[in-house]
Amino acid sequence: MPMMNYESFLELCEHRRSIRYFDTEPVSRGDLEKLLVLANLAPNVQNTQPWRFHVIVNEELKQKVMTASCYGNFIAGASAFVVVTADQTARKDTREIVWNPRELEYSCVSAIEHMALGAAALGLGSCWISLHHGQAHEILKLPTKELVVGGLMIGKLKRGEEHPSGTHQRKPLEDVVTWHE
Repeated sequence: MPMMNYESFLELCEHRRSIRYFDTEPVSRGDLEKLLVLANLAPNVQNTQPWRFHVIVNEELKQKVMTASCYGNFIAGASAFVVVTADQTARKDTREIVWNPRELEYSCVSAIEHMALGAAALGLGSCWISLHHGQAHEILKLPTKELVVGGLMIGKLKRGEEHPSGTHQRKPLEDVVTWHE
């Protein structure tokens, strides 16, 4: 398998940004499925693959879910909104104990990040959204075993906004890294 070039991956990460306003042209189902394939390849605890992806393209349902979001008053403008839940009953086939049940949620966050990077690679915009878990759970009529982790808005970039207006503002590494040698 050919190794991905670090510089190309760095460029993708630098290009990825949180998009809150989208073009009205819908994202194709094929592109959404490509993102879901990437999400399904994400690393996860003990290969439990605890994620469930609820892809919302229905305008009325997006409006309802928008009321259950933190800072997500942009959801209705996205072509699709993917709510990611963690199946709390997910366990490895060997029935080993998952020592920290939150690891199921962490696995789902990894899947969301795979979709966000994939969206950038496809020239699409995306943005992570926090959800009020109870409200979103009720609106989507989810089974009790599923815990809402968050959502991802996905849409086509508005014309003129295809390129970032600047670079990500990040703290220098010396402010966020501690070496234990």
